[in-house]
Amino acid sequence: MYLDTKGFVTVGVGEMLANAPKAQTLAFVDRAGQPSTQDAILAEFNRVSQLFPAKTAGFYRSTTSPVLPHTAIDTLLMNHLNFFDRQLAGRFPVYADFPDSAKLGLLDMIYNLGAAKLFGTFSHFMSCVDNQDWLGAAANCHRVGPSQARNDWTKQQFITAAATPASGPATSASTAATT
Repeated sequence: MYLDTKGFVTVGVGEMLANAPKAQTLAFVDRAGQPSTQDAILAEFNRVSQLFPAKTAGFYRSTTSPVLPHTAIDTLLMNHLNFFDRQLAGRFPVYADFPDSAKLGLLDMIYNLGAAKLFGTFSHFMSCVDNQDWLGAAANCHRVGPSQARNDWTKQQFITAAATPASGPATSASTAATT
């Protein structure tokens, strides 16, 4: 467990643990790989919540810290990504035709912000995505909170999308018109 930039107890790839009972639902193990007790998970949650936020994960680890196995972290991450992918597909009718790099940028945005904040407060960005204006999306994707490196990575995804040849129905129609 670690504290994110806002001071929330978090595990894995940004899985916020709203409270100790949420942490206790996860398959933490001890150093020997044995299931952690509910008391050990509670103690770790309470210990970590008292520390300074936004340090590296190693800063929070002690010799008795329960850990989440990589398979459990991967499962949590994939569940989130699949959920967010469905939300994006529901919001953008031609999402399936977006360049993969644009999808990655959008997944990073929604993973960080949540659907309500992304769809509700990033109106310039959303307008650019609606119009598949990837350079405009790149210019409007900066968030407060994530590191500059993460913001730069996300921006680069949209720049890459702008350089990707169009695919899907629009390409087929323009190809048919020129043949």
